[in-house]
Amino acid sequence: MILRALVSPLRSLQAKLLLGTLGVLVLVMGGVMVVVERGQRQAIIDEMERRSEVLARSLAAVSTSPLVLYSFTELEQHVARVATEADVVYALVLDLDGRVAAHSKQPALAGTFLPDPVDRRAAGATALTIQPVPSRDGEAPLYDVAYPIMVEGRKWGTARVGVSRGRMEALIRDTRRQLYGLGAATILLGGVLASLVARRIARPVKALAGGAEAIARGDLHQRIVPAGHDEIGQLAIAFNHMATQLGEHRRQLETAHGRLREQYVELGELKSYTDSIMGSLTTGVITLDLDGRITTVNTAGELLLGVFAREAIGRFCTEALARAPGVAEALMETLASRGGHEGLSLTLVRPGGQALAIEMSTAPLRGAEGKELGVVGVLRDVSRVRELEDQLRRSDRLASLGTLAAGLAHEIKNPLTSLRTFIGLMPRKIGEERFRESLLRVVPGELDRINGIVDHLLQLARPSTLRLQPVLVSTLLDRALDLHAQELELHGIEIVRQYDSACPAVQADPDELYKVLVNLVRNALEAMEQGGELTARIGWAGVGEAPTSGRRGPSWRGVRIEIADTGPGISAEAAERVFTPFFTTKAGGTGLGLALTHKIIEEHGGAVRFVSPASGGATFRIVLPIGHDRAGLTVERA
Repeated sequence: MILRALVSPLRSLQAKLLLGTLGVLVLVMGGVMVVVERGQRQAIIDEMERRSEVLARSLAAVSTSPLVLYSFTELEQHVARVATEADVVYALVLDLDGRVAAHSKQPALAGTFLPDPVDRRAAGATALTIQPVPSRDGEAPLYDVAYPIMVEGRKWGTARVGVSRGRMEALIRDTRRQLYGLGAATILLGGVLASLVARRIARPVKALAGGAEAIARGDLHQRIVPAGHDEIGQLAIAFNHMATQLGEHRRQLETAHGRLREQYVELGELKSYTDSIMGSLTTGVITLDLDGRITTVNTAGELLLGVFAREAIGRFCTEALARAPGVAEALMETLASRGGHEGLSLTLVRPGGQALAIEMSTAPLRGAEGKELGVVGVLRDVSRVRELEDQLRRSDRLASLGTLAAGLAHEIKNPLTSLRTFIGLMPRKIGEERFRESLLRVVPGELDRINGIVDHLLQLARPSTLRLQPVLVSTLLDRALDLHAQELELHGIEIVRQYDSACPAVQADPDELYKVLVNLVRNALEAMEQGGELTARIGWAGVGEAPTSGRRGPSWRGVRIEIADTGPGISAEAAERVFTPFFTTKAGGTGLGLALTHKIIEEHGGAVRFVSPASGGATFRIVLPIGHDRAGLTVERA
C-alpha cells in the first residue's frame, strides 16, 4: 500500500509532464554542456600550445647567433629572460650534439647530456615537438616544447621551453564549473516553469477525469466550467455536450428498455401459448434449420416418429430419423428445392414392427420479410382414415356390384324378352316363312349381344395378365389417332398434338394401354359429331398428381396423358357415374368402355380423372408412374 501511494502520484498527468520536461531539459543541457566544455577545453589547450610554440620559436631565434659563436653567456641571458615569462618553468638550449648549452633552472648542467626519454626526443627534434610531461615531485604537469635551431638549412641545436599546465587546467576547471552551474540553473528554472505549465494543463484534465469517472458511476449531471478558449477549454465544452447527449440517450434507453421488457413478457407469454398449442396438437410438427438440423419436434411428432425431442434437437435429420427415412428424404428434398410437398403418403414402421400410415406435408419455413429459416413438416396419422377408406371402397364395391347386377339384368332382360316372345310364338307360327326369317335374324343377334355383355363383364371381373415393358406413350397415342384419322377428318375435327419430348418411357402393357387410348379417342370423336378440336397432350406429372393410393414419396415422378375435346361436355348429373358399368349417354352403348379404362389404368398403378367445365368440352387425364413405382396393386406379370 505504501509503495502504491508513492507510485500513484508519479502516474498522474502533471508528474508525467514535469518528468518529461525535466528529462528533455537534462538531455538538452547535458548535450550542450558536453559540446561547450569540449570546445572551451580545446580552445584553452590550443591557446596554451600556441603560446608555448611562440616562446620556443622566440628562444630559438635569439639563440642562433650566440650558439654559432659559442657565446654561452649570452645564451644564459636569453634562457633566463624566457624563464621569467608567466607559466615558464624552465628554458634551455642544446647544442648540435645534444649537450646542454644553457639552462635557466640548473646552469650546472651545461655541457652534459640529459638522460630522460623526453630530453632525448627533444634533442632529436627536427621540427616543433610538444610533449606533455606529468607532474613530478609535487610540481604541476607541463608541456615540453622543443624547436630546432637551423643555420642555412642545417640543424645547429635545439631550443626547449617547459610551460606549466596548471593555469590551463585551472581555467578548464573554472569553465566546467561555470557550465555545470549554468546547466543546473537552467534545469531548475525549466523545472519550475514546467511544473507551472503541467499544473495548468493537469488541473482541467483532472477535472475532466473526475467528471468522466462520475459519469461512469452513473452521474450524468456532471458539468465542467471551461478554463479558457484553448484546446482544454474546447475539450471541456465537448465533455459537457457529451454528458448532455449521454443523459438524453440514457432516458431513451430506459424508455426502450421498458418497452423491450414489456415485449419480452409478451413474447414469453406468446411462446408459452405457442408451446401449449404445439404440445396439444394431435398432428406431428417437425422443423429443420438451413443446415438440416432438427430445431423443433412437438409431442405428437415424438410419438409418430418414435424419437425424443431432447435427443433429436440439434442433430441432422437423416441421423435422428434413421427409422423414418421417408420423412427425412421429404424434409431434405424440400430444403434443397425450396419447394413444398402436400399430401405425401408414407408408411412408418414402429419399433415393434407395426406399420403406421401417415400423410405428410412440407413447406419452406420463412421469417420476417421472407427470410429463409429452414423447413417445416406436418405429419398426420391416417391409419384410421385408411381403414375407413378401405371400408368405403368395400362398400363402393358392394354398391357397384348391385349396380352391376341391376345393369346386367336390364341389359340381358331385353334380348331375353325378345327370345321369350319368339319361343312363345313358335308353336303357332313356325310354319310361316316370314316368322322363320325373323327368328333366324333376331335370335342369333340377341344371343351375340348377351355373349358380348358377358365377355365385357369377364374382363371387368377377372385379373388381367399384364405384360409390362418400356412403352413410349407418344407412339401408342399416335397409333390411336391414326386409327380414327378418316373419321376425324370426315367429321371436320382438327387434331392438336402437344408432346413433351423429354418424357421417358413407362412400364406398361402396350396392348392394354392401347385399348384405353383408343377408347378415349373414340369417345372424344363421338362427342364432336359437328366438328371441333381434339387435343392430345403428353407431359410430366408431379407428386401432387400421383394416385391417392399407394406410396407417394417426394421423389415420385410420372407421365400425364390428356385427351381433350370441344364437345358439349359431361353434365353434373352424369359426372358422378361416368366410370360406373352399364352407364352410358350414347344410344346403343353398353356403358362398359370407361369402366374398363378405369380398371386397366388402376392395374398399371395409375389414375384416370376427367374435367368438364360449364363452358363445354371434356378432358380425360391419365397419370402413370415411371418405372416400377406402382400404387400398391397386385398385378400379374407374364
